[in-house]
Amino acid sequence: MVFWSRRLGQTNILPSNLRKVNILLQAIEKRRVNVEYYALDLDLKELQRTLSAVPTYEFVKCSGLHGTYDDGLEWLQEPGQSGKPKTILSLGSSIGNFKRHEAASFLGGFARILQPGDTMLLGIDSCHDPDKVLHAYNDRDGVTHQFILNGLLHANQLFGSEVFKLEDWTVIGKYDGVGGRHHASLTPKKDVQIDGVTIRKDEQVHIEESHKYNAEEITRLWDQAGLAEGATWPNEVGDYGMRPHPEVCDSPCHKYIMQFARLWQPVQINAYPAS
Repeated sequence: MVFWSRRLGQTNILPSNLRKVNILLQAIEKRRVNVEYYALDLDLKELQRTLSAVPTYEFVKCSGLHGTYDDGLEWLQEPGQSGKPKTILSLGSSIGNFKRHEAASFLGGFARILQPGDTMLLGIDSCHDPDKVLHAYNDRDGVTHQFILNGLLHANQLFGSEVFKLEDWTVIGKYDGVGGRHHASLTPKKDVQIDGVTIRKDEQVHIEESHKYNAEEITRLWDQAGLAEGATWPNEVGDYGMRPHPEVCDSPCHKYIMQFARLWQPVQINAYPAS
């Protein structure tokens, strides 16, 4: 998830999802900036698939890093990388999947290795509208629920047999206004036995939570992580942003920008250098 510009002297950590990142890569290519892009992913097959779909660029050179965030953090501290100016970037709102104290600790790990002039560019979900959040995670077509149920299919692969029967399970999504987060759980429609463990009907198995950050919470997160905010690009309401710069809009990747906007509307982007 890293790219380094020999011209600008920047190393940048990026998500490996090319559909989003390619918008930036095409814009960088258009500006004729020499960049080395590294995609970090825990799934080797997904990493290889992503890189195989990368267009052939003249100025952007793409490579992969197979490992976890912690592996990426260690890689950035290696002698060949640590001295390079860098920008750590995450376009999605993945930081919201951490518990709040864990998010600060996670970002703090990167903050400690940043040098003066280095930056981070992060997406933060700031939407606290209960109805909007609830429907975003519980869409009428059931896409998000199917995504969560897919985790049971993966579990079956790990077990080597159909331990989880999808027809026996349903997804429950709830918005917690007090905690400012959305909870997703799986619950069986009847009592089930999983590897000798009984899970009762309607018992909820916690899957994930997505925290939303208002302005005060964002400031607190930066303070706890040891980061200083440099700029923000929210929408007029202030619950999401991610608006491309004009020079990107007239590029050939305009249609992907529109897809990007639809996929990642509830996002506020913050760029903040360590000082």
